[in-house]
Amino acid sequence: MKIAIFGAGVAGLSAAIELVDKGHSVELYEKRKVLGGKVSVWKDSDGDSIESGLHIVFGGYTQLQSYLKRVGAAENYAWKDHALIYAEEGGAQSSFRKANLPSPWAEVVGGLQADFLTMWDKISLIKGLWPALAGNEEYFRSQDHMTYSEWHRLHGASEHSLQKLWRAIALAMNFIEPNVISARPMITIFKYFGTDYAATKFGFFRKNPGESMIEPMRQYIQSRGGRIFVDARLSRFELEDDGSIKSAVLRDGHTIEADAFISALPVHNLKKILPDEWLRHDYFRNLHQFTGSPVINCQLWFDRKITDTDNLMFSEGTTFATFADVSITCPEDFQQGMGTANGGSVMSLVIAPAHQFLDMPNHVITELVMKDIRSRFPKSRDAELLKSTIVKIPQSVYKAVPDVDQYRPDQLSPVRNLFLAGDYTDQHYLASMEGAALSGRQAAEKLMAKFGA
Repeated sequence: MKIAIFGAGVAGLSAAIELVDKGHSVELYEKRKVLGGKVSVWKDSDGDSIESGLHIVFGGYTQLQSYLKRVGAAENYAWKDHALIYAEEGGAQSSFRKANLPSPWAEVVGGLQADFLTMWDKISLIKGLWPALAGNEEYFRSQDHMTYSEWHRLHGASEHSLQKLWRAIALAMNFIEPNVISARPMITIFKYFGTDYAATKFGFFRKNPGESMIEPMRQYIQSRGGRIFVDARLSRFELEDDGSIKSAVLRDGHTIEADAFISALPVHNLKKILPDEWLRHDYFRNLHQFTGSPVINCQLWFDRKITDTDNLMFSEGTTFATFADVSITCPEDFQQGMGTANGGSVMSLVIAPAHQFLDMPNHVITELVMKDIRSRFPKSRDAELLKSTIVKIPQSVYKAVPDVDQYRPDQLSPVRNLFLAGDYTDQHYLASMEGAALSGRQAAEKLMAKFGA
């Protein structure tokens, strides 16, 4: 079969891997000049790697790790210390470290030892989070009608733990506040991460996700006959009388014919090209329930090291939710002699929630970030900022707000030869690289099952 895939992010690449492995003719079209979608990385004129976000591999990302192993990239990331590290004002750090025990006792004992939680916080969390640890998928879906803040308070967990611990996690996961995000994704994460000791491990790419993951995926697909086209933006679909796809037309007028089509576009882009004929289906009308979370990634190059922490970090009350010194966590990139780097820290910071920053000039955002950096890392006060970059993404992963989960579409669409992939589609994980990888696999499997291929 000939299959055309639109969108070369993790979802599209994952679907392509499955299909070329089954001997199908695959053509992958990407609107930009760089592959990777939300995980894309590019080099600027200074030779620096500019990332669209701070992306890590969790221990629980089993599907993604399976693909990395398949394409020969299993050694391209390294596990870090098993801890949640919080940067405090004045340079102090607090942490949540799992005990060396089976889950959930590893989390319970680790929580009791956490130095930034009061005893009441700890007791209330153990009692309050138990429904999540004991719950199943049916229970998680039933809680989608409320925000996580509402769920947290309903179960008697403390306000301090909500702001200190779970706010940072909500911002890291979906770039929105606990009083905005649905309870469903948060308690799902508690279940996965609280009952599997290895699920919360952090793995950083040794270079960057573009070179460590996306490039091996590209090479694997092309080595098996798949064809990849960049600067190839999908414009519209031409339909048969029955509403199925006759051909796809690119913005440059090029027409693509195939036996089946997979849209691995972000949902906000897919909505723009839906033919009116398809909107008679609830399946397609429901896509308009999704909006993207805005996020900004900031990178700062310093002339000296301002931290020695080799891990992901969180903070409370700052412009950035999660961050890392990638000159330490990624030992094969951002090193002395590479672009602007001279051996000093290169901080990669995720600014969320970001809606209030999108219209600000980049230099103003940088000034705000630097104010927080200086409050958390005293060594930065004497350091020179060599360079800063800002990448604004107005619509990133879909906002996992209450009552939206029910609209996540199956990968099998009502259109005979159209399938959807993307982390917004229905799979047991959430909006993440793992969710994207799962959706790509499921789209390919359902396509092959439908056509008996």
